[in-house]
Amino acid sequence: MRFLLLSFLIFISTVNAQKFQTVFEKSDGKETATYDQVINFYQGLEKEYPEILTREMGMTDSGKKLHLVIYSSDKNLSFDNLNPNSKNTILINNGIHPGEPDGIDASMMLLRDIVQNDQLKKKYKDLIICVIPVYNIGGSLNRNSNSRVNQNGPNSYGFRGNGRNFDLNRDFIKTDT
Repeated sequence: MRFLLLSFLIFISTVNAQKFQTVFEKSDGKETATYDQVINFYQGLEKEYPEILTREMGMTDSGKKLHLVIYSSDKNLSFDNLNPNSKNTILINNGIHPGEPDGIDASMMLLRDIVQNDQLKKKYKDLIICVIPVYNIGGSLNRNSNSRVNQNGPNSYGFRGNGRNFDLNRDFIKTDT
């Protein structure tokens, strides 16, 4: 009976870990998630784990909403009762150049790993992690595989310019971006 119970628990934990595997992991590092896959990933985490909260923060030039994902160890996590003065807060801004998607993939894995690992939850209990999953949504939607000839992977990726062809990395503080 113990063997059966242990086997069942191992099976359930394996299924749960696979449920939140990123495109990057599934493809052995050859692919990166599309914008919709990124948002669906975080919304799935939010449904499974009370430490994750996603919010739409406003409209972008692409016609898609800018999202913010928040991790906090607080079990009653809500946007209204977040108190950044009570914990250290980190903001991770991903996808300013969607053609360089490393941070997008890494942040997905980071938040997933924290919520699935009790030791990591304990380690980061005094921390709020805020993640902008994809800042340059217009560039993320404009995917191709041949505009970065010297870049080693992934097979397809976003474009540097946003929906109005601004380079948000260089034009970040301009009011018209």
